[in-house]
Amino acid sequence: MSLAHIKVLDFTHLLPGEIASTLLSDMGAEVLRIERQEPTLNERLPPIVDGESLYFWSLHRNKRRIKIDLKTDAGISAVYKLVESADVVIENFRPAVMERLGLGADTLQKINDKLVYCSISGYGSQSKWSARPGHDLNFVAETGILYETQDQNGAPIMPAVFVSDYMSGTYASLAIVAALLEREQSGKGKKLEISMFESALSALGVKGTMSLYLNLDPSEIHTKYPDALPNHRVYLCQDGRYLAVAPVETEFWIKFLTLINRTDLLKKDLLKDRHFITDEIAAVIQTKTMADWVAHFQDANCCVSPVNKVSEAVNFLPEGQCHIVTHMEHSRLGPVPQLTNPIRRNQDQASGNDQSCSDTVAETELVLKSIGLSDEQILAMKACGIIGR
Repeated sequence: MSLAHIKVLDFTHLLPGEIASTLLSDMGAEVLRIERQEPTLNERLPPIVDGESLYFWSLHRNKRRIKIDLKTDAGISAVYKLVESADVVIENFRPAVMERLGLGADTLQKINDKLVYCSISGYGSQSKWSARPGHDLNFVAETGILYETQDQNGAPIMPAVFVSDYMSGTYASLAIVAALLEREQSGKGKKLEISMFESALSALGVKGTMSLYLNLDPSEIHTKYPDALPNHRVYLCQDGRYLAVAPVETEFWIKFLTLINRTDLLKKDLLKDRHFITDEIAAVIQTKTMADWVAHFQDANCCVSPVNKVSEAVNFLPEGQCHIVTHMEHSRLGPVPQLTNPIRRNQDQASGNDQSCSDTVAETELVLKSIGLSDEQILAMKACGIIGR
């Protein structure tokens, strides 16, 4: 189902909310970002090219953007007019911030009772920690993800991707789509809350079930999955690159050992002899480069993969460049590569026609005119610094 008829007002300023609105945009929704006059943190994060943050632009394809002072009556009045025809509001401030601005769910749903209002915050408005700040690292630490991701010395390894940010952003977009479907029946909007802490914690679903039922830490459960078992780990190759080996099923394990000429290891117990088997396999894998092993296992279908770089990953599939790679046309940067998502290819959207909105002054004027403001009113807002600063 395309969201082409859905209008989203996006008040987000950090990754979780921006991911949510990006997913909705990729599914066809019309997203209008309501931004502060001053650049947000994400607009200043490196790498900076020609004054533009690639971090920021990785998530703002096909969104309209206006910059307006929400601490003024005129600014709030303009937003209220936009709310009248909106379907969704997304925000990721700490609880009570939007209420202080006069933009809380209760207020906006009085203007438009069909509005789906989604808030993403660290712990949710009902938590005693509702006002407590936090970032992805805090949440993956607090939920046990870091404890379960350790190096050989037992030190936590920070994930290379933002787990709580992407989980909460994805959950938010899913919850919004579900609420829009519910609205088809009820005719009413809904207030949604997504907690980043709970989103990160949910990623431990399998380990969480085992740990809670057995009352043991996952590290104490020797049957846990995934684990660094001989048939589920990465091995160092001759050239310093790594090979991911995951022949967990018996048929794949036999095929893998056959291809490295070590079927004698089938006589060993994977758990009891795990260190011996691992060392033996490691010695074999170090005799060839990663490319050699990739060629060796080509079409073997026993769950052996190269540990790719991003540049290798996007061209890894046999048909060439991955379907989720597209380009956004930016007025200053030119074509900017974008990694979208697997849902988008089902939306009948042509790839390669993504656009940026980098002239927020002009866009702000266009949006204000679309809700009935006159040229004189817009000039007055400019003179007062409410827009166009």
